[in-house]
Amino acid sequence: MLAECRQFILPGQKALHAHVTVIPTGELEVNIQEEAHLLKADFEELYFYSAGNGTELVCKAPLESDSVRWQLHLANEDARELAKLIELAEEELEILMRDL
Repeated sequence: MLAECRQFILPGQKALHAHVTVIPTGELEVNIQEEAHLLKADFEELYFYSAGNGTELVCKAPLESDSVRWQLHLANEDARELAKLIELAEEELEILMRDL
């Protein structure tokens, strides 16, 4: 059970670099290097919304469905890769818990 790390370039005017870590215990960490921002969320708080030529990754507060804690604009391909990594991490944790 290892964390998966990826480097994504966020589309937009500044072309920021996001270092994304998918932690198999159900957590996501995003470090935007140029701005020294560290964003964290549990998998259950994350939502992907298609937005034309990109995808919005939105973290919503767990008890307030309308309250957005943070959001990132990703390229569609990067969003698909991230969604797949999250899905694989969830499956891996499920298998581990079942084996215990």
